Amino acid sequence: MIHEVIVTTISKDSQVHIAPMGIKIIDNQVIISPFRPSKTLENITENRIATINFIDDVRVFAGIVTKYKKDWELEDSKDKTIVPRLVLANTHYNVIAKNFKDDERRPNIVCDVSKKEFNKPFMGFNRAQFSVIEASVLVSRLKMLPIEKILLEIEYLKIGIDKTAGKRESEAWKWIEDKIQEFQKVNIN
Repeated sequence: MIHEVIVTTISKDSQVHIAPMGIKIIDNQVIISPFRPSKTLENITENRIATINFIDDVRVFAGIVTKYKKDWELEDSKDKTIVPRLVLANTHYNVIAKNFKDDERRPNIVCDVSKKEFNKPFMGFNRAQFSVIEASVLVSRLKMLPIEKILLEIEYLKIGIDKTAGKRESEAWKWIEDKIQEFQKVNIN
């Protein structure tokens, strides 16, 4: 099963990178499969640590993939062996990369979970939140998938927004719609 999360990593010069990503959890290990090239892959390769943020504020997913809001508040750790987590994270796992399974497109990084923290209750996702996460995945693949397929799926996902969105989900959905329109203006006659 793939879990949609926000992965925070840190560079050699202490710059935190925030990226939405699907991960797998098997027993007490996390498998991260970032695209090549990516800042996430570069950072984990350099220092072998990351933080997995489980989060119910879907604006983080939409904000990052659309690039309309990339900076989210971090809770810094005085421990330099831990990557800062998102303040909004319901739960977070600190992980240490143990094994790299190379792949020309998406290597698998097998990580041990060194610490799990539960920061606030997770109430589950409603249909609008699910729609924003799915639409965020589609936006991240605008250059890979036919625009007709994306628009068709967005049209269906909008039903969940129209019926169940709160303020946060509506804001995230607007970013997604704006990004798709922006892409169409630049890439479609």
